[in-house]
Amino acid sequence: MSNTRYNVNEKNIYNIDFELLYISKSKYGEDWHSTSHFHPFTEIFFITHGNGIMEIDSIDVSVKEGDLIIINPNCPHTEKSSYNRMDQLEYIVFAINNLALANKSLPTLNGDDPNPTYYKIMNLNNNKSVILYYLNTLVHEVEEKQANYELACKSILTLFIIYISRNTESTLLIADNPEKLNIECVKIKNYIDSHYSENITLDILSNLSYVNKFHLVHLFTKQMGISPINYLINKRIEESKNLLTTTNYSIRDISTIVGFSNSSYFSQMFKKVTGTSPRTYRNNALSAKEILE
Repeated sequence: MSNTRYNVNEKNIYNIDFELLYISKSKYGEDWHSTSHFHPFTEIFFITHGNGIMEIDSIDVSVKEGDLIIINPNCPHTEKSSYNRMDQLEYIVFAINNLALANKSLPTLNGDDPNPTYYKIMNLNNNKSVILYYLNTLVHEVEEKQANYELACKSILTLFIIYISRNTESTLLIADNPEKLNIECVKIKNYIDSHYSENITLDILSNLSYVNKFHLVHLFTKQMGISPINYLINKRIEESKNLLTTTNYSIRDISTIVGFSNSSYFSQMFKKVTGTSPRTYRNNALSAKEILE
């Protein structure tokens, strides 16, 4: 009888303290107006259908079915779909706290900049079935929330990250300054991003997160660098800038669409954030477009 024993170096496995913050399936719609934003955590997109543009760190990058896009912490980004209805973007996106992915061509988290911004895009269409197995299983676990689903999610996510690392020459990096992102802050941010056009108050956000509203303001401001109400105002202003330059809607209509109670308050907040009025912003954007054409 022969017996071969293999020892495992546990130190490099069990000290990986990352967590899944959320996972969702998204499909482009004609009413989708996305604006550039960034997060203090890593987001990973997998394009399941269609093609479009990812604006990442002010650079437009073409993406298509089978592309895996890794957006590391604090990297500004947004997504834009193809105008062809048959070829519009569909993707699965999930967020991971306390983890980043990099390769030799990207800066490391140990450099002089405490908040480096970088990303990676690769086409893994040949690995699509394996990737979809992992991601759909994650979605299923989160949707069903059966006993110990959190542990199941972390195990599946660990296998997925290792699979990506092995197949893309990427390196697992643990964030150097991992003051854990509070899950309630992520929940509030996601709610604002999805419901900014609705009436949102601190009481509503407090009820949503089960956190006292005064503590919520402190926690959100500490984690995100901005209060929840100011984040909401900025989100509405960013959306209004897009509508001002891409539609013929009146300023009054735009103020209503993005959630302001009246156009006067909208104009006041717009000027406070951008330094100019909505009308002037629109005219300047149109003039710049005419010059380019």
